[in-house]
Amino acid sequence: MERWKDRIKKCLAWRADQKTTAIAAAAVLLALLLPLCILSFYSAPWYDDYIYGRFVRNFLQEENSLSSALKGALYCVHTEWWAWQGTFSSIFFMAFVPFVWEESWYALGPLFLILLLVVSVFVLVRVLAADVLKADKWTCLLLQSVTAAMAVVLMYHAQEGYYWYIGGIHYVGMHSFLLLLIAAWVKLMNGAGKAAAAGLVLWSLLGAVLAGGSNYVSTLQGLLVGLSLLALGAVLKNRRVCLIIPSLALYGYAFYKNVSAPGNAKRSAAFQGAGLEPAEAVLCSFQEAVAYLWEFSGLITIAISLLLAPVIWNMVKKSSLHFRWPGLLLAWSFCLYATGFTPSLYAMGHAGLGRTLNAVKLTWQILFLINEVYWLGWIQARQAERGKPEKSRAGGGVPIAFYAVMAIMILGIFKIDGNKIAHYSSWGAYCYLRDGEAQRFHQEYLERVEAIKEGGPVVTVKPLETRPWLLSPGELSEDPYSEPNMAMADWYDKEAIICQP
Repeated sequence: MERWKDRIKKCLAWRADQKTTAIAAAAVLLALLLPLCILSFYSAPWYDDYIYGRFVRNFLQEENSLSSALKGALYCVHTEWWAWQGTFSSIFFMAFVPFVWEESWYALGPLFLILLLVVSVFVLVRVLAADVLKADKWTCLLLQSVTAAMAVVLMYHAQEGYYWYIGGIHYVGMHSFLLLLIAAWVKLMNGAGKAAAAGLVLWSLLGAVLAGGSNYVSTLQGLLVGLSLLALGAVLKNRRVCLIIPSLALYGYAFYKNVSAPGNAKRSAAFQGAGLEPAEAVLCSFQEAVAYLWEFSGLITIAISLLLAPVIWNMVKKSSLHFRWPGLLLAWSFCLYATGFTPSLYAMGHAGLGRTLNAVKLTWQILFLINEVYWLGWIQARQAERGKPEKSRAGGGVPIAFYAVMAIMILGIFKIDGNKIAHYSSWGAYCYLRDGEAQRFHQEYLERVEAIKEGGPVVTVKPLETRPWLLSPGELSEDPYSEPNMAMADWYDKEAIICQP
């Protein structure tokens, strides 16, 4: 018995080195992404997918070429900018919903959104950890994997974030482009080489157009981050801040063209009386920011922050950054996070739809981890100033017992959650695949499409019997003049589609 006790104690005292931990974290991330990516192949277009995609498809029917598709997308941008909204870069990507070329290609949209988010988080964390804090590659990989897993799995509304292309590209997709732009700005200010700087300046110009013409959460927050970096560079007398001025100027122009579009006035008329006055919208943004704090965080985010704490502590201990004024960073972060609610309050009088809150939560998650790093760095620096010696750890690394305890805690939090499918996207995807709901839903959708194609000018279809939440944002109506029905009828050149038992 004593022999087994000694073995258990030895195992629990074993310290996992950073390389092993980082590879394990990357493997967990891949495992979490697998069901999400597989589920993409069972997704189906809905409503606005048909409305925005018809522009490119109509041009492709005249001439099946890339130039023709580009003309269709630009025509869509021009039409919507004048008639409905100014978010020109979002609309450009909306028009390229993948099934305009082949109906079975719709799955490429969700796949693109999921992988783009992972890549953007990886790039931003790499710049902040490796370039700013000088973290080693394994610490960087660990932080990248955990942050990406948190962003992807804890998506506020995964249905509209991934599997409905139009809702996903407008917010998650464009917010991912914004993260890549911010990463380029930080890299430029932090000493990129001449060749890398030239490439980053070019990308930042393109990124400025993409983010400046996107949804109003991303474009507003991106502008504020850019101006904050400009001010920080001026205060620190960093001459390299001049490298971000061209893209920031272009961003300002894109932002102006976005918010001044004639279509915005027509869109506002549709919500007349629903929105708040500008000053009231700003004040209410802080109220909503406080109200959503726990919903965006919860026990799971606290557990993840505790899981990362030892890794971050070891990282900031080696950093030369001074970590001054953490309270100022916290205040700035909260204000930036709160601006995510302002556009919806101004336009519609409430915090925002699920797809809008996806972008707001992504900002909050990134800022949450940045503040954890900075505050731990500040505590570390204060201890060094007071001359408190750091206790040496034989072998380095974090005890495996710590990770075991954290794994049990995370599993416990997951176990007691009453709505796992909505709160953990990977779990929802796994359940729908395991139970066959995704497969049945997609088969019913294919049968519906076949019935519409083979039917006459007016087609009657039956409601889908299987509608997994992640894959089905809505259903057709008995009213042939409802917008989803009309959009699908127009796509298949039908006079009307009626959905009834």
